[in-house]
Amino acid sequence: MIEAPFVVAVVDDDASFREAIVWLLRASGYDARPYGDAGSFIAQHDIRAIGCALVDLRLGEDCGIAVFRRSRAHGHDMPVIMISGHGDIATAVKAVQQGAMGFIEKPIDNAKLLADVASACAHHREFCARYGRAVDAMRLYGLLTAREREVFWLLVNGKATKEVAADLGISLKTAEVHRARVFDKMRVNGLAELVGASRHMGLALRP
Repeated sequence: MIEAPFVVAVVDDDASFREAIVWLLRASGYDARPYGDAGSFIAQHDIRAIGCALVDLRLGEDCGIAVFRRSRAHGHDMPVIMISGHGDIATAVKAVQQGAMGFIEKPIDNAKLLADVASACAHHREFCARYGRAVDAMRLYGLLTAREREVFWLLVNGKATKEVAADLGISLKTAEVHRARVFDKMRVNGLAELVGASRHMGLALRP
C-alpha cells in the first residue's frame, strides 16, 4: 500500500509568494494546499490530515499567533511553522514560545524550508501515532466534569494524587476516584498518554 503524501497548508495573503511555495512543495512530493486568509485555512483545511502548516505572521488584519491559537481551538493539531518578514523576528520567537514548531525568514531559503517541513511532518506522524488526534482528545475532554478537568490539569502538570487532594481540599480517596474517572473518560492507560492529550489541546483549553 502506497503511503499518502504529507499535507502542507500554505497560509499567506501574498498570492505570488503562496503560489511559489506551493509549487516548490508539490515538486518535492507534498500535497500542498494554499490558503489566502486565516478564515479559509481554519474552516477548510482537513483536520485529519498528517503534515504541517506554514503560516505567515502577518495575514492582513490577522496576527499569525492568533491564527495559530484559533486553529488549535478548532481542533487542528499539525505543527505550525511561522513565516516571518523583516522586523518580525521577536514575534516569531514569541510564537515558538507559545507552541509553534519554528519560523522561517523571508526571503525563503528553499533548502531550509524543505528540511523544516520534512522534520515537522515526520514529527506530526509520530506524535499522532503515539498520542492520537487533538479533535478526539478535545471531544473526550468535553465529557469531564468541572472537577475532573481540574484534576486533569493538575495531573498533567506533574502533581501526584496526594498533591491533587491537598490542592483541591478533598480526601485522597476522592482524588483517586477522580483520577480513575479522568483516565477512563480520556481513554488513556497512563499518565504519559494523558500528558500527550494535553499537549494536543493545551493552547486551546488550558485554564
